[in-house]
This record gives sequence, structure tokens and C-alpha cells, in this order.
Amino acid sequence: MERKKKRAQKKHMFKAKPFDWINAALMFLFAFTCIYPFYYIFVYSLSDPLKATAGVYFWPVDFTLDNYRKVLTLKGIPRAALVSVSITVICTLEQMFISGFLGYLLSRERMPFRKAVYRFFVGTMFVGGGLIPEFLLRKYLGLYDTYLIYIMPGVSAYYVILAKTFIESIPGSLEESAKLDGASYWNILVRIIIPLSKPILATIGVFTAVGVWSDYSTTLIYTMNKDLRTLQYILYQYLKNASTILLEQGSKTNMRRQLTPMSIKMTLLVVTVVPILCVYPYMQKYFTKGIMLGSVKG
Repeated sequence: MERKKKRAQKKHMFKAKPFDWINAALMFLFAFTCIYPFYYIFVYSLSDPLKATAGVYFWPVDFTLDNYRKVLTLKGIPRAALVSVSITVICTLEQMFISGFLGYLLSRERMPFRKAVYRFFVGTMFVGGGLIPEFLLRKYLGLYDTYLIYIMPGVSAYYVILAKTFIESIPGSLEESAKLDGASYWNILVRIIIPLSKPILATIGVFTAVGVWSDYSTTLIYTMNKDLRTLQYILYQYLKNASTILLEQGSKTNMRRQLTPMSIKMTLLVVTVVPILCVYPYMQKYFTKGIMLGSVKG
């Protein structure tokens, strides 16, 4: 009997192999089409700018790191990188704190006008003032063309709702036992709610960091000072008219003979994408739990 079972299993495995091979081949092809564009950009950035114009496929052409050395020393790049990093860190911490704090308040039934405030937050997801009123308001507040335009605290209704729903899933017995021990609401928030809310706070933090790091429209609309330019805005400029900018910056030096518009684009793309690619794998373990528990109920 055991021999017959083994033979039946072998036959089943043999019949299933063609399907498994085809399935694996299709999955590999799909993964390759998703990964190769990023790989191509990375390989191009490591190639000699002039030789790469003839074509780059699977490995660098005349491997070199000079592209990064030269691009990172272009006018405005170091300061723009500093501005981008600083506003990303500040805005991420602000959003995590505000969303967690408001989510905790809205999850407490004793909060006055709790339902009205919650409905107000939900309403802002469907109704907005538009770009012109927002521009006039920020200019009236004196935020135009200042660093504060980047880090002025803002509230995302979506993140607040996620945080509120997640906090509501935490057993109420933990808070009741803390109250019996004399803990205040602030102590409960800091010592119980926040440690247990790491998944949703990490999810909010990553989403906020990606959004702020990738944003260039704020610089485009609300700033004129060159010292306030972000790395993404400079990348936007190079993607739009790299040849003109390269010609201007290389007019006094030999830079235009050493770099090409395409090599600048590829190198800057790698510089702007790599930080996010480094953050995602570390925080990915929180995504499923944070989003699922934060969106089950409203």
C-alpha cells in the first residue's frame, strides 16, 4: 500500500510539474519586467556617460562611480539633499504624533462632540478648497517662500481614521487597569497606547515619508528662494531641461564633456529612490497588521 501511495504521489508530482514550470516562468517574467527598469537605471548610472549612449543592457559599460561624485557636487545638490532629508524627518514625526494623538482622542467615548469631530474629519476627505484658496491662506499666514511652508503641521484625515480604528482594537481592560493604578490619560497614551500602536504608527510614518520625500510641487508653487529647493525639485528640473542646465553649469568648466543629460537623470533617480527602497523592507512587517486592523471598522 505504501508503495502504491508513493507511486501515486510521484505520478501526481510529474503531472503537476509542467504547470509549475509554466507558472514559475510566468512569475519570473512578470518579476523581471517590474525589476528591470530600476536595474537599468542603476546600471546606467554606473556606466561611462559617453559610452552608455550606445546602449546599456545587463551590466555597466566601463564601470565608474564618477557620475555620483560629479552629480552630487553640482550646484545646489548638497543643500537640496539636506532640505529634503530635514523636512522628511520633521514631517514624518509630526504626522505620526498628530495622527496618533487625535486617533486616541477620537477613540475615547467621553470626548465631547466626538461624533461631530469625527464626521468633520471624514468630510474633509470629500470636500477641499482647492489650490488657489490654499495658496492665498498660506501666503496670508506668512509661510510663502519660507522653510515653514514645508514643516507647518498638517492633519491627514485618512491617517487619523486609521489610527483611531487601530486604537479601538486595543482591549479596554488595559486602560481600565491602568486607571485603577492611578495612571492619567497622558500616561496611558505614552506607556500603553503608543507602544501597542507601533504597527499603525510605522505605517503612517512610512506613507508620510514617501509622500514628503517624493513631493516637488510644494517647492514649485510656494517658494522662489533657491536655498529652499528640494532634491526632488532639482530632479524635476533636470528631467525637464537637463541639457540647458548642464550647458549653463558646464560653461566655465569641463563638466559638459564628462556628463550627459541622461547620465545626470539616471544618477539623480537612483539618489532619490534608494533612501525609500532602504526604508520599505525594514518597515514592511508593520504594513499588513497596521492597515488591516486600521481599516476593519470606522
